[in-house]
Amino acid sequence: MDNGTRFRYIFRSAEKEAMKKFAAALSHLNVTPNQSEVLLVLYENEPVSLKELGELLICEQKSPSRLVQGLVEKGLIYKGTSQSDARYSVLYLTKEGKEIVPKIIEKERQFDKELAQFLEKNLGLEQMMSVLKEYLKGTSSEKKLKMRSMWE
Repeated sequence: MDNGTRFRYIFRSAEKEAMKKFAAALSHLNVTPNQSEVLLVLYENEPVSLKELGELLICEQKSPSRLVQGLVEKGLIYKGTSQSDARYSVLYLTKEGKEIVPKIIEKERQFDKELAQFLEKNLGLEQMMSVLKEYLKGTSSEKKLKMRSMWE
């Protein structure tokens, strides 16, 4: 098996295992990693339309309608009317949604700190990010990361 294939499967497996660990960290909040990303994006950008939300999410390539519906059912977000154009609906965090976001941020910080320490110990975090950013240049993922100020 060539190195490109091996890397692809190892990288994908590492991402999968990291998401399992992050899901476990979020489990007591009753949200998934993808749902937590929706809540964080709304917290930073609300109100946003479903289309705008999709343009900002890393976790979802298609429309995030199922993610949004699940969060509406949990009472964490709601759909309202745009103040600038009543023909459009936009998404807002509910009171409960606003209350859960700081807890998500704390869990995310703890998880990210552990991940960064692991990478720094074993590879060099800056080197790894530099290589991955080079790979992502010119992609929709680069655009999304830049829109969310995560590219620097």
